[in-house]
Amino acid sequence: MTATQVERVPRRAPAPAPAPAPKARPPLRVVREEEMRRVVDRRRRARAVTGLVVLVVVGGLFGLVASHVVLTQGQFRLEQLEHRAAEEQARFERLRLQVAQLESPERVVAAAQERLGMVAPPGVKYLSPVGAVDGSAAPPADDSLAAGDDWTTVKRHLASRP
Repeated sequence: MTATQVERVPRRAPAPAPAPAPKARPPLRVVREEEMRRVVDRRRRARAVTGLVVLVVVGGLFGLVASHVVLTQGQFRLEQLEHRAAEEQARFERLRLQVAQLESPERVVAAAQERLGMVAPPGVKYLSPVGAVDGSAAPPADDSLAAGDDWTTVKRHLASRP
């Protein structure tokens, strides 16, 4: 045989699938009313339990969504308050700077000279008390208090003055 010659082999038809065996039917019987009621009651209870489970799941999902909504609203309110606090902090800083500028000695001197017509003194003279300053003072007059008096004496003395 050459490469150009192809031997043709007749193909066989596929074998038919085996026929399924007939299923054996359970024996038929008459169902009494009591059995029928039990089946109906079981189905009814199953529906009630299923409905209750669905209701609980839907209620839980609703509660979850509601809690997320409340959480989101709280977060939005928090962001608003933080923004307002930042604005107020900036305002406080601006006012603090303004107070510092108004309290500056240069500005106070300039305002005193311009508005009130005050002038700087030509010289500064310092005064000192005459006599020694050693902490001992002259004895008090009769109606004054001594250093060792107690509070009741001081209180009576102060009450007698106008």
